[in-house]
Amino acid sequence: MFEESKEKNQSFEELHIDQPAQRVSGMSVFFDRVHSLNTLHLVSALSQVFLGTFVLAITILGVIQPVWVSTIVSILASVTSVIGLFFLYNIFTEADTFNTLLHKAIKRVINSQN
Repeated sequence: MFEESKEKNQSFEELHIDQPAQRVSGMSVFFDRVHSLNTLHLVSALSQVFLGTFVLAITILGVIQPVWVSTIVSILASVTSVIGLFFLYNIFTEADTFNTLLHKAIKRVINSQN
């Protein structure tokens, strides 16, 4: 009976293959994270940062002539860029949260069954 519980634990440990810590380079970890993200969220956050920065650069260069319109547009572009950066931060920091919680729950269930 004791040997059977060891087999269950070993089979669970063998299933847990994909560990970001076992990657060789930082680029492979980055691409692994990007591949596991929701690409629509990533593209929208990147475009929000890019377009906000672009509009901010246009207003700083003085392309928009009335100063009050340029001021309002630059404030909106700054807020948009900051929100996009915050969205990117949330995407990359909370990408593996569900997986770790899921793995912890599976380990607890397996340990409680033994």
